[in-house]
Amino acid sequence: MWARNSGALSSEPGVRIIDADFDRLKVLPWDIHRQTADLKKVLARERPDVVHAIALKPIVLLLQTGFRSCGRVLALTGRGFLAIDDRPWKRLLRAQIQSMLRRASADPSTILLVENDADGRWAVAKDHFDRVALMPGAGVDAGAFVPSTEPSQSVTVGILSRLIRSKGVDLAVEAVNLVRARGLDLSLVIGGTVDDQNPDCYRDRDIDLWGRLPGVALSGRVEDAPAFWRNVHIGCLPSRGGEGLPRTLIEAAACGRAIVTSDAPGCLDFVGGGEIGIVTPRGDVEALAAALSSLALDHDMRRRMGAAGRAKVVAGYTEAHAAGAAARAWRAVRPQ
Repeated sequence: MWARNSGALSSEPGVRIIDADFDRLKVLPWDIHRQTADLKKVLARERPDVVHAIALKPIVLLLQTGFRSCGRVLALTGRGFLAIDDRPWKRLLRAQIQSMLRRASADPSTILLVENDADGRWAVAKDHFDRVALMPGAGVDAGAFVPSTEPSQSVTVGILSRLIRSKGVDLAVEAVNLVRARGLDLSLVIGGTVDDQNPDCYRDRDIDLWGRLPGVALSGRVEDAPAFWRNVHIGCLPSRGGEGLPRTLIEAAACGRAIVTSDAPGCLDFVGGGEIGIVTPRGDVEALAAALSSLALDHDMRRRMGAAGRAKVVAGYTEAHAAGAAARAWRAVRPQ
């Protein structure tokens, strides 16, 4: 296993940590060249049977090494800025990476794990769809994330995510302000910190402004996610796109909370259908405000959606389901 900030992983039986530099801010050509060369040396020394590359940058580095003496599982956990940034150089980069993934998917020793259908269609040509497997995100521990009765205070919306613009936190702030201006006592609590390795992160001035608004509270870094969801009534993530399948949505559903999210791939895949939450068009603050108001005013709807969300997670989105998807991919590509 190659990882940074691996924490308790190194104490697990059969796990050995080899430090590697996948710093997301190091994206200049010479950085990529050095990181690729370092990874190539490790692969040549370790001779793994299967390499499981998680997230876009490690996937690109692995493919650039040209190392093919093993099975390859490419876990595309979302496209990030590639899905939502239309500047010319980003479009060019998007096309280059898409081409790399489509060439790789033609190799029978490679499987692409995706968290939503749109990423699979983007990354793999139609005649190689058999090389794509759907993974239920990272899954959650359904024994730790459990339903609870709603808190007794006025209705509170919770967002738990990295503080980057693609997550749409600013849209939720606008929507809650709009709802409050129309006379409904609705609050928003934002859990999470700025991701300083992401160029799309919110600025300190944005966060300072949110903290001064009535009805908006900032929790900062959240160590106890189940407790966060126990203290809110509605889970929210008005994503602008680039998601795989946001873990925060699975956590909120596991805790029996109704969800309001956007129609971004991943979010729509999980919440669409109207059973566990409400999906609104990306970037539409009016629609987001209307959805939050509807749930805030209807306790029975929240209860029904929360129960359905919990059932959905237990049926297919636990850590065991995610581990099973990974294990099946490893068996499919492992040399016989």
